[in-house]
Formats: sequence, C-alpha cells, structure tokens
Amino acid sequence: MAQRDAGGDVERIRRGDLWTVTLEAFPKPRPALIVSIDPLNDLRPDVLVVPITTRPGPLRVEIPDAAAVTGLRERCYVKCESVGPLHKSQMKARIGQLPGSAWPPIEAGLCRVLGIRVE
Repeated sequence: MAQRDAGGDVERIRRGDLWTVTLEAFPKPRPALIVSIDPLNDLRPDVLVVPITTRPGPLRVEIPDAAAVTGLRERCYVKCESVGPLHKSQMKARIGQLPGSAWPPIEAGLCRVLGIRVE
C-alpha cells in the first residue's frame, strides 16, 4: 500500500524519515526511523526501521532535541537492538526527519548490535 501525501501523490519514503508505524510487538502505533537506503526504499515493498522509545537503555541512542524537525515531543531514543524490516502498509504517517548530525552515533549503535567493525 503506497503512502499518499495531502495532495494525493505517492509520498516517497527516505532514509532518515521518522514515521508513525504499527509493529506486531507493540499494540499501539509508535515512531520509527527509516534506516534503509533510498534506492531500496523506492523498489522494495518493505523498509528497514528502528523503533523509537522514550526509555533509555544500553543499546539505545538519544535523538537530539529538535522537535521542529523530528516531530517528536519528548526525549526519545533509537532502539538499535530492534532494527528490522517493516512492510510499507504498516507505515501510517511521516512525522519528521532525523537531523544529519544525529546519524553518526546511531550508525555506530547499529554497527555495534550487528557486530560490524568500523575501522
């Protein structure tokens, strides 16, 4: 199911977007970060996402307080330990964008949980 913007056009899903999504493991919609690259996002029926939570944890990375950009109203954390695929039909609404400066610690967190060494 393609997402449509207010004008009825198909909305492009981009790396770094923050969306409200429905996940099987959680009963209510929650925000998630799109981490898959744009060429895959354009071609595949699913995307790679990382859920967002308000609870800190050892493998979670804090999102900078930039509510005007992110659309997040509270202090939030990317749950790097929960990265996974999500069918686009489970995406509800785009709420914002991750600031570019927030990527390095999130990428490091994802590498850590995936066992990828960056030298």
